[in-house]
Amino acid sequence: MENMLPHSMIRGLITGYTRMATDRIACGWEPTLLTFMFNQLSGSPKNVEQQMQETIEAVYAKVLRWCFRKPRNVPVTAMPLWICSPDYPVYKHHKQNFRDIALNDGRHVHAIALMPPSTRMRTTLDTHFDHEQIRYTGRDRPLWCIDAWPIQDNLPFVVDYGVKGIKTPRVGVDAMFILPRTHSEMEGRRAEKAYLCDLSD
Repeated sequence: MENMLPHSMIRGLITGYTRMATDRIACGWEPTLLTFMFNQLSGSPKNVEQQMQETIEAVYAKVLRWCFRKPRNVPVTAMPLWICSPDYPVYKHHKQNFRDIALNDGRHVHAIALMPPSTRMRTTLDTHFDHEQIRYTGRDRPLWCIDAWPIQDNLPFVVDYGVKGIKTPRVGVDAMFILPRTHSEMEGRRAEKAYLCDLSD
């Protein structure tokens, strides 16, 4: 597959992502493993991929509004860092949830989410999604659920798990994306425009 890199380069990427997370954790950032599960999306596989990415970008933009009163004024380096990678279920001997393997051919997205300290969000990210799930998910929305688990130990293993899709031809490195984008990129994205304007109240 043309989007597959040599194994050594993939290992280098994963090591780099782990270092990005480690450096931020040392400065007080909180790491969380997110899994985004979707309702059935229509269109070609490429279109489904785009819908999933735009949906996660919109979720990220909403989280920004919980973190900062005026996201446009916040340096990109001070914003939450989400390392996002699509994935597919791996065959297991025990029974799997039918929804997990049937909808969208089982495609879902993991994110290694790193949240900066001293924001307006007064809870951890996993608690936020637990309490505010209804704001992001539902039968009439693209997202079915967001699972959030705090990363408390074995960070290299969790990062490797979160981005393991890049090791497979079905996903590859081209499907990965990292948030935030630059301010100009975010303002140009349809999914995020509504959230990046300054709050008037």
